[in-house]
Amino acid sequence: MDLLSMHENVSCAEEARAMYVSEKESGIENYDTQFMYALELLKTKSKEALLTAITLLESGFKRSSQPDRRRECLYLIAIAHTKLGDYEKAIQCCKSLIEVNPEDHQAVELREEIERRTRRDGLTGIAVIGGAALALVGAATAIGVAVSKSKHRKH
Repeated sequence: MDLLSMHENVSCAEEARAMYVSEKESGIENYDTQFMYALELLKTKSKEALLTAITLLESGFKRSSQPDRRRECLYLIAIAHTKLGDYEKAIQCCKSLIEVNPEDHQAVELREEIERRTRRDGLTGIAVIGGAALALVGAATAIGVAVSKSKHRKH
């Protein structure tokens, strides 16, 4: 799960991208080259790079008939969705992997990490909303006090 914590610059994928583009322009669709490019993109935190990685991995998943490669792609798609904060899609990928192999420890651990992040982000969201509501109540109270004082001064 090191990929979840990696935040390299997109330039780390340039060499893999050049190889991928070169092969594609030559009419070659090599799974390994496409996979390596996607893997390099997953090392970044760039939304655009992560979306490209998902597209590449989905393509590899659809084209491959080898179960190990399909599993690899689906797992990495789950990682990309997790990094994007799209936990629902990430969990769905993990569930699919676990349905096929209940002892897929990577998928189980990733699902647990996603659930932790969901709880953490949910609590953060609640705290932000609660803080905003508290600020509004405070502002309304301040306005009420100011209006009340202004009425008392006029009389």
